[in-house]
Amino acid sequence: MAIRNDIATDSNDKTTKQRIFEASLDLFAQKGFDAVSMREIADAVGIKKASLYSHFASKDALIEQIFNYPTMALELAGPKGENAETMIVSMGVEGFMKMACGVFNKWIAAPDMEKVWRIICIELYHDKRIKKFYDQFSGDAIAFWASNFRIMRKHGLIKTVDPEVLAREYLSFYIYTFMDYFIAHFDGDGTFLEANEAKLDKHMKFLVNSIKA
Repeated sequence: MAIRNDIATDSNDKTTKQRIFEASLDLFAQKGFDAVSMREIADAVGIKKASLYSHFASKDALIEQIFNYPTMALELAGPKGENAETMIVSMGVEGFMKMACGVFNKWIAAPDMEKVWRIICIELYHDKRIKKFYDQFSGDAIAFWASNFRIMRKHGLIKTVDPEVLAREYLSFYIYTFMDYFIAHFDGDGTFLEANEAKLDKHMKFLVNSIKA
């Protein structure tokens, strides 16, 4: 499915499709995917069921939009048309890592991102579609960072270490922080960044100091 950016937007002028997306997030977070009907979503938005189907042909189409949201928001947050190797060489290890942290912060702060990850963490244990999405998303993240660390090693910017092991080590703290927040400490008060930005920054600096050549 092609990535769409009509949901991941900073606009304050909400479209009907955005309102449907937000209402479905609230209902799915409360009841789970299976317990929510399209009629409930339409009622929550204040539209007719037929109007809902003009935006999403089925509940599965709506759920797929939720799966796509983290990826399309990341595309909006990341640098456009930049070559990773060029950026790494010009910025250096610390500069590139700081830039990447900024992209992550912008990504997690996207509208509705926290609700999406709350649902993903809850449904991960009993919905195979979520597990497939999570495996793909985490696998892509590991491959992305392994490639970056491989470039750093190629240019002598970091010590001679296994890029994939380093990628998993770097991302493991993010995974722990996500699970800790979205499963154990998500209460609607404050945000993920308010609770964890300082920890993630310290983690990044520790890693950079540990691997720099």
